[in-house]
Amino acid sequence: MKTLKAEIRKEIKTELFKNVTKTPLTPEEFKMYVNQLYYIDDVQTRFKNQRRASVSNNIIKHDALFPEIERLRRIENSSEGDKVKIAKLIKEALVRQLNLEFESRGEETRVDVKNVEPYVNAIANRKYDEDKSAQVFELFETDRLKDVENYLEAIPVFGWCKDVKGLGTKLAAKLLAGIGDIQRFPNPASLWSYCGVGDAAKSKRVDGQRLSHSPKMRATLYNLQESFIKAGSQYRIIYDKRKEKTLTTHPEWHNLVPCPIKNVGSKAPKTDENGNQTWSNQHPKHAHVDACRVMIKRFLAELFVAWYQSLGIEPPAKPYGVEIQGHHEDPMIVPYVGKRHLVEFTVTEDE
Repeated sequence: MKTLKAEIRKEIKTELFKNVTKTPLTPEEFKMYVNQLYYIDDVQTRFKNQRRASVSNNIIKHDALFPEIERLRRIENSSEGDKVKIAKLIKEALVRQLNLEFESRGEETRVDVKNVEPYVNAIANRKYDEDKSAQVFELFETDRLKDVENYLEAIPVFGWCKDVKGLGTKLAAKLLAGIGDIQRFPNPASLWSYCGVGDAAKSKRVDGQRLSHSPKMRATLYNLQESFIKAGSQYRIIYDKRKEKTLTTHPEWHNLVPCPIKNVGSKAPKTDENGNQTWSNQHPKHAHVDACRVMIKRFLAELFVAWYQSLGIEPPAKPYGVEIQGHHEDPMIVPYVGKRHLVEFTVTEDE
């Protein structure tokens, strides 16, 4: 049985993608397509957030607390407003209204504050799937990814990228397009700096000064680190080892309470539930952020080596810790295997 989403997609394909002739991408078109993928990601995020907010509002507007929630929303930025209280009231209203709906339909399903989010997101995703404009962007993204993947197949280092678990076609395209020519980076440290994972002090925004790194690359690497952790990538071992090490060297990084201030600045106060200051000038997830940074730097260092090797060139330098400080050089977690796209065969005398 075809779903409404499938019917919508079939209609869109007939209208927009009929008789489309494909030609190989040029380098300029490849970069343009990757920029379009960034734009599509932003639009889809907005679509999903709007659907989530719309579903939530439609559910809680029948609750007795809805007038109070609306009042707090209007003054949330004033001294009387409290965003934490608003979020708590919304969850309580969602729980009550969803349970009333399940009960009216004779279902045994019941939700509470801890598991209400998946139910709301499921409804929002269903609404998103039924939105024709949202499906246009999804199909447009699929179409662009096919062309981008065909272009990437001609880049030797993409073969190495495909061996890295958690590094899909879209992330690989953003990464390779953002770096461009690896030979403009003389060492892994320069690549780290460009991607925003080098010196932390240099990566911070300063009023009136131009950023020393690429914001797009930093955003891409943030998505990549989350993908590595969820997919159980080969580089996950670096993340786990680093967190295990900081558990001994910096135990305070692992037992931090969430900061009540949304925009955590460098001088924002950090307090526990009793109002006592437990730590200062650190992100609430500092152990996680630190381990991700080490993991991504190791990945970029190996990408640097693999990319040069794919071009048949010896890497011009090693990471600073190995080259200058004399740290132990571990073998590559994902080694580069050459001649990936060549098929070896022999010609017999009969042929």
